[in-house]
Amino acid sequence: MAEEKTLGELLAHNIQRNPGNIVIPTVPSFKLNPSILGVLPTFEGHRNENPYTHLGELDRKCTALFGKTNDLDNIKLTLFSHTLGDAPRDWLNHLQGEPFRTFEEVAKRFLKRYYPETLTAKLRFEITRIQQESGENLQEYYERFTRLCASCPNHNLTETSLLDQFLQGMNDLDARLLQCSAGGSFNDMTPSQLRILIETNAEGIRGRGGIKGQVNATNAVDLKAMESRITANFETRFSQMLSAVGGKI
Repeated sequence: MAEEKTLGELLAHNIQRNPGNIVIPTVPSFKLNPSILGVLPTFEGHRNENPYTHLGELDRKCTALFGKTNDLDNIKLTLFSHTLGDAPRDWLNHLQGEPFRTFEEVAKRFLKRYYPETLTAKLRFEITRIQQESGENLQEYYERFTRLCASCPNHNLTETSLLDQFLQGMNDLDARLLQCSAGGSFNDMTPSQLRILIETNAEGIRGRGGIKGQVNATNAVDLKAMESRITANFETRFSQMLSAVGGKI
């Protein structure tokens, strides 16, 4: 029969390791020192902070400091709690269940806490409803679009869908100019080619100083000529299609 504990023993502070903590792995080539902690990113848990960005920055810092070693995930696991502010660290320390033994485990739990499914749904909706704002040139619109997509890497939208949403949201003027630079149609382009075309045109705006509107009454671009080229291209393709089926234009 087991010996019954005294009240003093039962009420004594339990100093065992909290099960929500991280099991620190042994990495022979790694030594923790204050200089390393000083360059790590920090996450305070504020609403305007993106946990995906934090994990990405941690990965970039560790890769720069230690190279692409096989122990990189173990190093990130060791350093992870040191990148958290008071509130996130308190959350981590009070988690129940088995301790984290891999960086993947703690990263998934971290994202679940600070990037809930409701936020994913909200940002995904914003991506699918994006519109170019009044006075916003192509460069600014494209940069806002890429930032929005990067803020929600789990949007589960294909590249084709993303580009389609971007094009649908463009204003008429920029859409015509981009279509003209594609030879009048995007149909013969692959998604990667279309992405390059958009980036090239956006960079062109940057090179001209980010001028609003891109084209105005004093601009050297002849919009009517562009429209004529697009119309002629369409009529040529339409005539070819009719000829293929034995019709007449």
